[in-house]
Amino acid sequence: MEMLLKIEEREIYPLVEIAKIERTEITETIASLLHEWIEKKVIGMYADGKISLWKAAEIMGVSSWEMIDVLAERGARIQIGRMEH
Repeated sequence: MEMLLKIEEREIYPLVEIAKIERTEITETIASLLHEWIEKKVIGMYADGKISLWKAAEIMGVSSWEMIDVLAERGARIQIGRMEH
């Protein structure tokens, strides 16, 4: 799926600067930042008990085992057996 986004000029400047520093295309920079934000958000929702491990893995597009690894790498507490809300 592709999506077109309208980005305000004041929000474009930091993206352009980050892309320059990292020597990447701006689309790669945006995709990377979006992935990081999604991962952080999903881990937060899991930690707050809003979603289950299975749902977190589904949103991230990884297996449950891979999600456990992601949680462990980020220092999140892994709670097995919690019911989905």
